[in-house]
Amino acid sequence: MISKRSFFTISVVMLIVLVLFQFTQFAKYEGNNYTFNELEKLKMPVNHEWQQEKCNLTAGNKFSFKDSDYILFIGDENTAVGSIVSQWTLYSKRNICICDSISQFDLSGNAAPEFLIVDSNFTDLVAELDFYRSMIDKGVSIVFCTLPGLEVIKSNDEVREFLGITHIEQDEVTVEGYKLFSGFLLGGETVYQPKKASEERRQDMDLTIPWYVTGGGTKTYMVGLLDDYFGDYDNKNEFFPAVIWRKSYGSGQVFCIAGDYMSTTSGLGLLSAMINELSEYQVYPIVNAQNTLLVDFPILANENEEEFKKIYSRDIAAFQSDVIWPMLVSLAEKYDLKYTAFVSPKYDYSDPALPDADMYNQYLMYFNERDTEAGISLEHAPGISLVDKLAYDEEFFDSLEEKYTSTSAFLNMEDYESLNEAIQMPCVEKVRTVACAEDVMIPILSYIDDDITLQSLTSDTENLTYTKDLRLKSIETALGFDNAKMIFSEVFNPKSEEDEWQIVYVNMSSALTTYWAPFRVFDRTTLAESDQRVRVFLNLDYDFSRKNDEIKIKVDGRDDNTCYFMLRTHGEEIDEMKGGTYEKIEDNAYILTIDSDEVKLHLVDTNTFK
Repeated sequence: MISKRSFFTISVVMLIVLVLFQFTQFAKYEGNNYTFNELEKLKMPVNHEWQQEKCNLTAGNKFSFKDSDYILFIGDENTAVGSIVSQWTLYSKRNICICDSISQFDLSGNAAPEFLIVDSNFTDLVAELDFYRSMIDKGVSIVFCTLPGLEVIKSNDEVREFLGITHIEQDEVTVEGYKLFSGFLLGGETVYQPKKASEERRQDMDLTIPWYVTGGGTKTYMVGLLDDYFGDYDNKNEFFPAVIWRKSYGSGQVFCIAGDYMSTTSGLGLLSAMINELSEYQVYPIVNAQNTLLVDFPILANENEEEFKKIYSRDIAAFQSDVIWPMLVSLAEKYDLKYTAFVSPKYDYSDPALPDADMYNQYLMYFNERDTEAGISLEHAPGISLVDKLAYDEEFFDSLEEKYTSTSAFLNMEDYESLNEAIQMPCVEKVRTVACAEDVMIPILSYIDDDITLQSLTSDTENLTYTKDLRLKSIETALGFDNAKMIFSEVFNPKSEEDEWQIVYVNMSSALTTYWAPFRVFDRTTLAESDQRVRVFLNLDYDFSRKNDEIKIKVDGRDDNTCYFMLRTHGEEIDEMKGGTYEKIEDNAYILTIDSDEVKLHLVDTNTFK
């Protein structure tokens, strides 16, 4: 039996615990200034984007380069390949000369280019082979983004020899998958071949290719895999169908790409990797930003309620707060993710359900506690225009007692042409950066106007295929950037079991564990934080030089902002850095964080440690 004294003591303790708990909750809510967007205070650099010098001979421009600080592209910049080449030269701060025929290019009295990039659809390699040989003799390396037709290669010994092909084993062969060798793109050696049934859904690469066999003086970066021919991938690689390789000459290199990889954003990383293969080291600017975008989360209206309850046994509001958000928090803690959530007042505007102001405030509080940025989703179901959608949303936002300013938005690619009109509307007038689906003809990173930047999607966490993984590695190699999406409108309106949350969550966890693991060294950012870095990246110019073991980097246009570079070497490590800090990504690759206009790096050969 409890004595009166013990009962009194227990009661006092329980009262103290209750008061402390209530005070903690009170302090938590009172101290959560969730209606103010702290990211709005971020200092954004003024738009003075680095100006590329472009000479388009096809358009009638006169050749204007006095030295070799330009890339020569033979092709059309209005094609997918041309768009990728143009983007890469812009991001790597290189000037470009474009012609769709070598007859337009006259090198007489002019400096040869640093690099020659060729779309084989715009050249007759048999008739023009002497031109390409002359470029090699001048020390100009060449990239064939596409190869000539199979019959051209088969029928001409000189073309095959120039490209480094000894023979064609078969016109067509069906490979089991592909092997990407280490040291080329970031992310290490990768085999794109399913090893179990659950991985078969990731195989979306074209498995029917010509069987090119390369010979002496070549180095292969990617091959097709043939289990029926060889059981050991590590031996006899030269006999596998070559996909990406180079032929070495004394004065230059010829790179060959068999496939359409250069017509996608994978081409950005391939060009960066090839440039790296040409010299003992490479230094170039990167963004250093990894964004995870929650598109249409939360949806503030209980749409499609009856059907939704059949699938998930509760309405959207309860499912989002009780199931999805706690699981997203768990993912963020496990993989060190930083979210930007694009809130959708409604998705289906034909549904009578109204957006809930209390739900909006609740999620703003959640986001503030988790360093999650709250943006605005411009997505919508068919049947309404973007401008009409925003007019409806404006009524909701205008009705709120306390106003929150979103500086980031997510746009459906179908509405891209309406963007300029849409951003004049009050609920998005403070938006400074827009994320949208990737379109190879639209730069991944760019200024939409003087005030707003575009950051295209580069990957998705819920459906990462082998093609998308190659693209992820390529963009990380070229830009140190990833804009990964999770689109919840598909979860809330599933067309199949694959779209349902429990499957999507398992796929996300699997992808984060494997495919994103090599890139965790890059900074996790919200879209607004990434926006700041993108502006610095687009604005800056740089120069670098080397004397003995010391590299000097001079940076212009950073306006006292921190900027980021990548250093890639071949068997050297950083021993000391002045003007910034560095972090190792993998062997022979480093992130440089630069806070000064002049930086010095001292390198040592890794063999000195052995």
